[in-house]
Amino acid sequence: MKHSIVINFSIFQVIIAVRPITLLMSKISYEDKARIETLRKLGFGCVTIIAKFPEKGWKLCLVKAICKRVDERGLV
Repeated sequence: MKHSIVINFSIFQVIIAVRPITLLMSKISYEDKARIETLRKLGFGCVTIIAKFPEKGWKLCLVKAICKRVDERGLV
């Protein structure tokens, strides 16, 4: 579901699309998160993890978010 914000500046109209973050996280399965968690604990960086699985099509920002959670909490 997309939300839009419309801002009127005299004769110009700006439309900003806002997507909920849950849409971004839906591409990575639980097994993929566990795989990323394991690789992160072994010392792999985000770019290296993405390079190991190019067929997955993971975005760097998603892998960074998962790695950040692993670093802070120790788990996904």
